[in-house]
Amino acid sequence: MSFGTYLLGCVGSLAGLASVLIAGSVIRSRLVPGWQGPVAWLATALIAVGAAIGPAIILGTFGLLTGWSWLLLAIAIAAALWRWQERLPIAKARPALVSVPASPGLVMAGTAVAAGAFGAFVAGTAIRLGTGMTGFDSTWYHGPFVAGIAQSGDTWSLHLLAPQFLSWFYPQNSEVIHALGMMAFGTDLLSIFINLGWFVACLLAAWCIGRPYGAAPISLAGVALVLGATAMADQAGEARNDIVGTFFLLAALAVMVNAAAGGRRITLGPALIVTLAAGLAAGTKVNFIPAAMVLLAGTVVLSEPSRRVRNGLAGAGAVILGGGYWYLRNLIHGGNPLPWINHIGPLSLPGPDQDVGGRDAGSVWGYLTDTDVIRHWFLPGFGDGFGSGWILLGVLAITGLVLCLDRNSGPARRTGAAVGIALVFAWLLAPTSASGPTGEPNGFVSGLRYLAPALAVCLALLGSGVGQRGGRARWLVTGLILILTPVTIAFGEGWDFKHWLLAICAAGAFWMVCLLVLGVWRLRARQHRLSVRSTRKILAWTGGLALVFLLLCGQVVQKYYFENRYESPDFTIPALSEAFVWANGQSGAKIGTNATRQYPLFGPDLDNEVQFIGLKRPHGGFVEAETCEEFVEAANRGDYEYLVLTLDREGQKLKDPRELTWIRNDPALGEIKVTEGGGVLRLNGPLSEKTCN
Repeated sequence: MSFGTYLLGCVGSLAGLASVLIAGSVIRSRLVPGWQGPVAWLATALIAVGAAIGPAIILGTFGLLTGWSWLLLAIAIAAALWRWQERLPIAKARPALVSVPASPGLVMAGTAVAAGAFGAFVAGTAIRLGTGMTGFDSTWYHGPFVAGIAQSGDTWSLHLLAPQFLSWFYPQNSEVIHALGMMAFGTDLLSIFINLGWFVACLLAAWCIGRPYGAAPISLAGVALVLGATAMADQAGEARNDIVGTFFLLAALAVMVNAAAGGRRITLGPALIVTLAAGLAAGTKVNFIPAAMVLLAGTVVLSEPSRRVRNGLAGAGAVILGGGYWYLRNLIHGGNPLPWINHIGPLSLPGPDQDVGGRDAGSVWGYLTDTDVIRHWFLPGFGDGFGSGWILLGVLAITGLVLCLDRNSGPARRTGAAVGIALVFAWLLAPTSASGPTGEPNGFVSGLRYLAPALAVCLALLGSGVGQRGGRARWLVTGLILILTPVTIAFGEGWDFKHWLLAICAAGAFWMVCLLVLGVWRLRARQHRLSVRSTRKILAWTGGLALVFLLLCGQVVQKYYFENRYESPDFTIPALSEAFVWANGQSGAKIGTNATRQYPLFGPDLDNEVQFIGLKRPHGGFVEAETCEEFVEAANRGDYEYLVLTLDREGQKLKDPRELTWIRNDPALGEIKVTEGGGVLRLNGPLSEKTCN
């Protein structure tokens, strides 16, 4: 990427970011007037995310989404809101938010834990800068969804992938954000860093949950432990969306807890923000739907009795606004908003008539009575996912849950506890939470990312629970968290000296920034020396200098990234790795493939057109060809220039993929790269069924 292209991408990204933040700020000021500080920042950020996704899917529904069309629409919306903000309805002003400052010692300890987790996450992101995204889910469906949206400008059509888990029906709020970054730069440079932003946003939400009870640092540190653990470490530098949904749920609880602190009922403004966040979570990942429904129910319970129907209906609308688009799309294409469910009792529902496919399915729930699996797989797996102190971590999470279920905790925190329970059950019942051969759930550790959001919610609530119980309880829990920090956060996995150095520097910088921001805000709140104008001037100069520094560093970083992106992929079998290296040097190629992991085939500029070679079925179904004749017909229909036919997982029994065996002798094929396990083939014309082997 040239410096000019890089600079243009930065300018466009900053303009878009400013637009959605202005929109978020204006709407927040009308929904919750008078809110200030971290909770107001969080609410603004939450609405800004909605303001980014909304215009994108409106344009994408008609195939009109491009970087420029989105930017112009976002600027127009922000300008209109700013110009006519006084004409917008405004909620009735409420008393100031309850805020109990934590002791300086707790602040130092809590931010230190968060800084350590942040440093580890930065190091994980840096590793991906040297390779490109390599995670299985990123290369299987997150990345192809993003590239497909960026290429076509279409969010409504189903992007058909390898026939596993009906993945093309997954909700895609997170992928839309990545697509906007890809449209800005024409590459996936921003995608490497986006989850780092969600990481910081989760920490902000955690801080806000403990804030009304003088225990913000405890909530901050508890969530940081979970996000920094091995179970969530694969979110760094990847397009995975577990951390995205976790943020939406934490943000919803933060707004709810602060709006209801002191025994207050919540009004329509906070209710809309909470339910918008719930909808955004449901529009990110299917397993967050139960938690979203709990949040909607909680807003109804917390409303004034005379306003419950109104707030419930408005909240349901906000949930639909945040995530209902993807389920409406599924309903139209497949006849079912949740096509994975084709039976409810005796009632049969429409949907694709095909096996879900993919890994051997298995849920934790199905193994709860199998003591051998629990002893040999689950107990060691918890240690692999959450460190050797996982039992203590679990005790702290359960303590947070129990404290917030107490009658004296109030309905807001009881709703939070119910969200945690809903997430636990979603993990227990998830069909891949213990995937693998019967009696050998080798996917259990990977499936712990479904449990991590529940732990994050419970540990965020832990701060609010112990905050009311005095300084001794606060320090006891803080001490336990400090003990857990070195054995829970995934330090050193795949690191060399430069990664250690980067992690330490990032942690130190994060700690200093946290203390600086908190110090400035506290001085302003106490009206010591710093006026509003002085505060803004300090923040503006600091932010401006930091921005210039980051832009200059970004030029060096992007150059390093594109010199190393998929240059020597070693995360799959050699045949597919060679195909990735080949595709990394292509531009504008039309590629048909049988590979599940196809994202690197899109090329560095994401302009290769890549499609899994399969057969469409009714109700949005899509299956792989079972015969040579079916495969030839599907390949010819795609009018591809190249075929990438490989095995894509280690340990498979076949020497070569069956598709390659079927057509190996076809005269239309020209060999590019062929080795054991598959290869890249040029198509010089249509394939012939006569040469099927």
